[in-house]
Amino acid sequence: MRTVTLGEVCRIESGGTPSRKDPGNFGGQIPWVKIGDMLQGQVTGTAETISETGLSTSTAKLWPAGTLLVSIFATIGRTAVLGIPASSNQAIAGLQVDPKQADTSYLRHFLDASVGLLSASGRGIAQNNINLSMLKAWRVPLPPLDEQRRIAAILDNADELRTKRRQALAHLDTLTQSIFQRMESEVSSVPRMKLAEVCIRIQTGPFGSLLHKGDYVDGGVPLVNPMHIRDGKIVADSSFSVSVAKFTDLESFRLLAGDVVLGRRGEIGRCAEVLESHGPMLCGTGSLIIRPSAKHLVSTYLCAVLSGREARNRLTGAAQGATMLNLNTKIVGNLEIAVPPLELQQAFATRVAAVERLKETHRKHLAELDALFASLQDRAFKGEL
Repeated sequence: MRTVTLGEVCRIESGGTPSRKDPGNFGGQIPWVKIGDMLQGQVTGTAETISETGLSTSTAKLWPAGTLLVSIFATIGRTAVLGIPASSNQAIAGLQVDPKQADTSYLRHFLDASVGLLSASGRGIAQNNINLSMLKAWRVPLPPLDEQRRIAAILDNADELRTKRRQALAHLDTLTQSIFQRMESEVSSVPRMKLAEVCIRIQTGPFGSLLHKGDYVDGGVPLVNPMHIRDGKIVADSSFSVSVAKFTDLESFRLLAGDVVLGRRGEIGRCAEVLESHGPMLCGTGSLIIRPSAKHLVSTYLCAVLSGREARNRLTGAAQGATMLNLNTKIVGNLEIAVPPLELQQAFATRVAAVERLKETHRKHLAELDALFASLQDRAFKGEL
């Protein structure tokens, strides 16, 4: 297998940005790609457009459909193929591949596999970047065209399986939202009560002299701050933990199964249910413990309410702080929510649990597909596929 440089098999140019001082440079008929437009792998539309004047008075180029795009500034190595004629800003390079020598899909897969090396070669004080000379000199293993197409087809098929799995996960996320919206419509006429009336505890995490920076250890009992709540789940970090002795001292801040932990600063509405499987954890300084009364609330329902639009808007409106919004126990305790019969809440929780089991299965399958794809990539460009 011969090795060539990208510059030998592609015409490589960078994009450009027209002057924003002239409003006439923007809003025309020419799609203008930014890195954020490249997320789907193929560009069929852009958030911004430029005019013929903007194109002619800047370093932007109009590239044909089929051009391979590579980000060369800040986010290095993101790739996409133009599905339409378009221009781009200077953070993106356009590679017009010589079809007699190379297959565009093959080159894209190779660059995707090389993203770590590309990023490592980037240089810059404020933001990393690679220049066109570096990109043109990037070496590519290049088998015969038929072999390139065969390799690209294998990787395309494997990648499509990953895409379908991600789409299934996204659909399940939407399904969970739909279940809650249906629940909301069913309980629109039920009594509304303040959280303080239906919870046995609402408490902020330890702060001040109770917890110092020096108390943090690696691999101890984890604390849960807002940064550890992602997509409605607790994702603990072993580097944000305390010793068993400190955990014992702060026993009153221990999170119990059935609690809801709510971020009290920054992004309002970030919350998660504490499960038995989480094991010992402490509420962090930036969070609140909400312990619902079993006579009134099911934790899964409460978590869905707190992360819903209405509760987020109400809490945001009541939050304090100019630079960063903050919640306290009084604000949270005064929040009024619909309190439907427990059997309805439990039915909701059962449906959500079923969806979560499906999501976990899909996540495991996606992880397996990701590992398979990485293995295929590695073998493909070593001539072993």
